[in-house]
Amino acid sequence: MGKIKYIIIFLVVFALGLVLVKGVDRIIANSVIARDSEMLASKFQMYITESAEQILEMPRLDPGVTCTAELESLLKQKTFDSSFVRWLAIYKDNQVLCQSGVIPHDLTALKAHKVRENLSIAVASHNTQTSHELFLMRHMEGIDYIASITPLRPRYFVPVDCERCLEYKVSLDSDPYIEFGFDNFADEPVVYHVVQEQNPYYHATFELSGNRVFLEQYSQLGWRVSVATGIVLGLLACLVYWRWNNHQISLDSQIKRGIQRGEFIPYYQPIVDSSTGMPVGAEVLVRWLRHDNRMIPPNQFIPFAEARGHILPMTTSMLNKVINDIQLLGGQSPPLFFSINIVPAHLENDDFYHQLQEIVESGMLGHHRLSLEITERLPIKDMTLARQTLDKIYALGIDLKLDDAGTGYGCFSYVQHLGISTLKIDKMFVDTIGQSHNFNGKTLDAIISFANESKLHVIAEGVETVEQQGYLGELGVKLIQGYYYSKPLAAEDFFKFTLA
Repeated sequence: MGKIKYIIIFLVVFALGLVLVKGVDRIIANSVIARDSEMLASKFQMYITESAEQILEMPRLDPGVTCTAELESLLKQKTFDSSFVRWLAIYKDNQVLCQSGVIPHDLTALKAHKVRENLSIAVASHNTQTSHELFLMRHMEGIDYIASITPLRPRYFVPVDCERCLEYKVSLDSDPYIEFGFDNFADEPVVYHVVQEQNPYYHATFELSGNRVFLEQYSQLGWRVSVATGIVLGLLACLVYWRWNNHQISLDSQIKRGIQRGEFIPYYQPIVDSSTGMPVGAEVLVRWLRHDNRMIPPNQFIPFAEARGHILPMTTSMLNKVINDIQLLGGQSPPLFFSINIVPAHLENDDFYHQLQEIVESGMLGHHRLSLEITERLPIKDMTLARQTLDKIYALGIDLKLDDAGTGYGCFSYVQHLGISTLKIDKMFVDTIGQSHNFNGKTLDAIISFANESKLHVIAEGVETVEQQGYLGELGVKLIQGYYYSKPLAAEDFFKFTLA
């Protein structure tokens, strides 16, 4: 089963690696096509601008002009000097009067649109989707200059190594509507980009698209890289899983050994009656003091211990240490309660009850007593069974406090069904004291009001400032737990605190 898990992890991550690399390829290709689209738009503007300047430099003509050798020579010279004009002619009444060369040009089906004052752009289709001829026309009274411009073939403005892989379309949203371009492939484009340009005479759209051959041309990461990346990521995922799994197994065994060695020890955070300043009890907090004297924070092992079922033997070990501390150090202290944290699993059978019964009936507590705390953050599966177990525990003189009230599965339900004696207000609500327009602050007041109406005791956790202590006191909350009075203390320091 273990090998199958590793194979599945490798294959899944390997596949994700392939997808990732191809996705990166697509991003690169899209960025390239976007760059080239901008270049297409820029090139088009440059064609129009430079060619227009060449035509506008030509002398103005009268409608009655005739073609002379001098005029023909001027047309040829201008064509020679121009970067993009390949044919220049004088055009009147749909006829060419004079031209720079004898190459035939079909001017019978021109679509022209004004692109600036006295200047139009025109397109002549050559009855195919892959060829067009672009013209510029300078208008004078009854006569025009007309220039054929070098066509914008893709290889003229972008580096293309593949054949029939790139096409473009230029459209002028005008009257008449003009559209031209190069349709170089039959399949659907896989990457494309559109650039919009606006001027006072027209709205232009430049669309550049490439097919799969184009995508492969600009692919920076080929299949070899994709496969290699997938293999590396798959192996890394297996390694991470192996280390995580070993850590879980290692932590599991370390907690078991820690319980056997008695490494989980109680720390006590005093709960003080603020009206007298005297301690009335403590919450017992577990700490992991390793055999090498390293102290492990609770958040690094408590969730794991709860998930793996170690919390039950850990509680048993803790209880024994608490009783031992009380017997050794608590004889001179005033009567105190010691709140032990439990989870729903403690209430699923009578084992925990029998342990508590043995402690109470032995008299080892002296004039002190035990109390239990349960958090509503963990759900109780069988409320009826839990209440039956709790009724027997209550008969021992042990009460139940609701920890972290208002943060979990149902404060009101727990109070109604479990016989809760005390609500412990979580630090997240206490921290809102002094803040305005805070929802949690309103919740704090609501919890206290609910407790008063239900005749429940209230303990405020995480109290750190005199402002917090004063506000709670005004609302009748006298039992305070937090750094305002004391941090969690080792047993000897705690019992000294109770006598101070």
